[in-house]
Amino acid sequence: MRIIGLAIALMALTGCQLLKGFNDTADTPPVSENSQTLTEEFCFYEQPPLLFEHNCDPTFWLNLWLTSDETSWRERKVQIKALGTTEFDKLQAYVFTLPNDTPYQDRLRAQLAVNSMMSDFTPMAKNVISVIAAKQNTLLMELESALVVLEKENTSRAQQLGALTTEADNLRKKLEELLQIEATLMDKSRSSQQ
Repeated sequence: MRIIGLAIALMALTGCQLLKGFNDTADTPPVSENSQTLTEEFCFYEQPPLLFEHNCDPTFWLNLWLTSDETSWRERKVQIKALGTTEFDKLQAYVFTLPNDTPYQDRLRAQLAVNSMMSDFTPMAKNVISVIAAKQNTLLMELESALVVLEKENTSRAQQLGALTTEADNLRKKLEELLQIEATLMDKSRSSQQ
């Protein structure tokens, strides 16, 4: 009997150890074979286009982003209009549109310009732009679009409600007129019966 009890206790302990091992491996996320980590050498292009400055200088681009975030949209809009059409200028314009106060149309225009350039970026640059900026930028544009649709729907419903309120007022007035006519007819009917 003792041997059976000891065997059951050993099996229970072994089972607990196995479950603990499963929990340890479940808590650690698997590392993707395709995952990329940012190295010291980060460049947008392997061979940058003509006049593309700061190709391998992420500090320049991060500082530009930080400065843009502290600058009003009005000032950034002036800076964007002063830029040319080179890839360097397009990327700068994109960074200028990343802060949240950028209007939808300007944000969309800059995102489309960068999307057209991304095929020439290094795989690391594509991943960094996508993860750090493009996904959030796209989500923000989707939310703004949804708000515009909701605002239009609310405006339409408010107009419909106004029309229904006016119609209800008109029907109430007509009903009051009909009740007044009925009351007059009943008074005449009573007076003629007397």
